[in-house]
Amino acid sequence: MLTSITRKLITFSFILRMAIPLVAQHDTTADKIQVIHADLLRFDRGGANEIQYLSHDVLVRHKNTYLLCDSAIIEDNKMTAIGHVRIVEGDSLQIFGDSLKYDGDKGIADFIGNIVLKHKGQTLFTKLLQYNLKTRVATYFTKGVLFSEDTKLQSNKGYYFAETGQAFFKDSVIVLLQDSMTLLSDSLIYDTKNKFVKFTGPTLIEKDSLNIYTEKGYYNVESQQSYFGNNPRYKRGNQLADAKDIYHDANKKIITLVHHAYIRDDKQEAKADSIIFNESTNQVSLFKNAWYKEGERELSGDEIEYNRKTKSLNVKGKTKVSESGRIIDALSLKYDGNKDLGIAIGDVHVSDTSGGYTVVCDTFIYNKADARYRAIGKDHRAYIASAFDNDSLYLSADTLLSEKRIEQNDSFQVLYAWKNVKIWSKKMQGLCDSLYFSGKDSTFYMFVKPVMWSDTSQFSGDTILMTMANKTLKDIFLRQKAFVINRDANHLENQLKGREIQAHFDKRKINYMDVQGNAESVYFILDEAKGYIGTNFIQCSSMRFFFNLDEKIDHIDFYTKPKGNMLPLQQGKKKILEGYLPRDKEKPQSLEDIIRKSVK
Repeated sequence: MLTSITRKLITFSFILRMAIPLVAQHDTTADKIQVIHADLLRFDRGGANEIQYLSHDVLVRHKNTYLLCDSAIIEDNKMTAIGHVRIVEGDSLQIFGDSLKYDGDKGIADFIGNIVLKHKGQTLFTKLLQYNLKTRVATYFTKGVLFSEDTKLQSNKGYYFAETGQAFFKDSVIVLLQDSMTLLSDSLIYDTKNKFVKFTGPTLIEKDSLNIYTEKGYYNVESQQSYFGNNPRYKRGNQLADAKDIYHDANKKIITLVHHAYIRDDKQEAKADSIIFNESTNQVSLFKNAWYKEGERELSGDEIEYNRKTKSLNVKGKTKVSESGRIIDALSLKYDGNKDLGIAIGDVHVSDTSGGYTVVCDTFIYNKADARYRAIGKDHRAYIASAFDNDSLYLSADTLLSEKRIEQNDSFQVLYAWKNVKIWSKKMQGLCDSLYFSGKDSTFYMFVKPVMWSDTSQFSGDTILMTMANKTLKDIFLRQKAFVINRDANHLENQLKGREIQAHFDKRKINYMDVQGNAESVYFILDEAKGYIGTNFIQCSSMRFFFNLDEKIDHIDFYTKPKGNMLPLQQGKKKILEGYLPRDKEKPQSLEDIIRKSVK
């Protein structure tokens, strides 16, 4: 039957083209429904109107549209069609249905039952459909399904715009995409030409473990790029994301969060004004007010770039990095996870909470495997601050380097300081050319013309060892050419020298001092009234000085053939032991003294 009608349709179209010049001159029936063919045709008259009854292979035309069916009734430019109804509009749009009511004046076609609309690769199925031939808009108010290549769209209400190829879906919208993604929406628009889905109401997107809620946005079916607005919520497995706007590129596996961005899963958490997460490369980029946390590593800065796989990072602008008990503050920081090499630049402050120290410098170079770092100064010398006697001890040098050592399954940190090493605290000061610190026994080793000051005493020797216990000074060891100058309240200088000297401290005060090997001393003697009565000059193999709570000499023990004499006070003031070299003019007076760069 359809083959017969199609042949008639083609024949009629040919005749019509031949007759176009005549119709253009005069056509009074152009707006009326015209019968082209019917096997049976019967006329009747109802009042002033003529009624036509057509059956079997019915073909009619209205303007540029053809209507085919099994039977039809035409009255006053209105038509009711029954059985195998089809409308053909141009060369691309066809609508099939069980029955049809058509108003030629209004250009409205109402289809009922098993309706199929086909247009340029799109196929729409529904039970009730109205098609406006003037506006070329198809409308359905019962459940409808549209197939567009590999995309399936379903809703309770819908509009299809044949002129633009756009479809508007409303109420319980379901979209099935070729990549197994499902969209559940209140309303959306689908551009069939550009394969573009636009969300105009609350929408839920689902694919495997992916779940996105949005109230506006779009999805490009071909490029698989999408946008979600109005504070959407993004969820993939245990990963959650929030932002004012979210962009997703499924092909490149890139998520972009814009404005008040937040993303987290069971391993990471990030906040920023904008966040870009590349799932294929594990690269996370955060912009403005950036904050990132993964495990024990926490980052903040104006911008952060972080790779979850290599652990590489790049932080810019007011940087803060916290990890493994270490906090780094700087203006920028880069860390290469493949090389295990990091560099922090600009007003760097590194706080080690486990070690109890802070490094301040302009450039801080480090790796994590060996806990190795190098601190470099620019505007001022690099220095370390550590807790000392309920206060802080500061150490500066031209070069500071620290690393982890492992000896017999015991790991500890060591520090090297080179060139112009200076130490300052309120209670102790020191100078040397180079220094080594071992965390194994908490001992500082000072080399090349070292000198130290503690309260009113100056300590010097070829090498000085300073041992700490519980962040307080325990012992000072002077090795070779050991010399101590102790100045009292009246500026009289007690002198003490030997091959080696140990000064022992207890409860933050000097307790005793041992001198070993060729010991010599010059000290001023006080009577019970605290008046000076002379000067003792003693030589022996070894001696021990005991100090009172005011850190003044209480008494002295001499060992192995001591010899000496008492000198008058004035003569004693002139007695100078070999190696006597007061260096008070070199003594650092403040933190600024030890970090100030020398002018060459």
